[in-house]
Amino acid sequence: MLEVDYSQRLSGLIEQVHWDIQLPVELSDYFASNGEASNSFPTDERSNQRISIRTRGLLWSDVALPFCPRPNRPIGIYTRDFSRTGAGFLSSVQFFPEEELRVVLPTFWVRVRVTRVRRLGEACFEIGTILLHKYSPSLDAFEPSLEPQMESTH
Repeated sequence: MLEVDYSQRLSGLIEQVHWDIQLPVELSDYFASNGEASNSFPTDERSNQRISIRTRGLLWSDVALPFCPRPNRPIGIYTRDFSRTGAGFLSSVQFFPEEELRVVLPTFWVRVRVTRVRRLGEACFEIGTILLHKYSPSLDAFEPSLEPQMESTH
């Protein structure tokens, strides 16, 4: 029953969120690309194989930086890829390295730390993160962070 509640809550929030990611023209077939991911650039030396998983998800800021407080409401994202140790996604919001985020997806949710940000367009940022913790579906994914918004406990 809990998984059904999780799925229903996620679906409802995904429909309520304002989707303002503006994909660049070169990404017009973005959601058609799933499976093993190729390197993004010739000098890409990642330690773990990435898998392209393209879906919509929600993101909350759990630990923001002092110069950039974040509201405690979900932001719609498009997932890009996952590996054992990290994840990439597209967002209309620019995040900064060291911010900690909660990403909620249909089959699991994760806490991640931003490591890389690249602007792809006016309202499209590619965000690279490292995985802090992966969770099974639970309603805890939708609860406000218990950590302070302005400082990290790490």
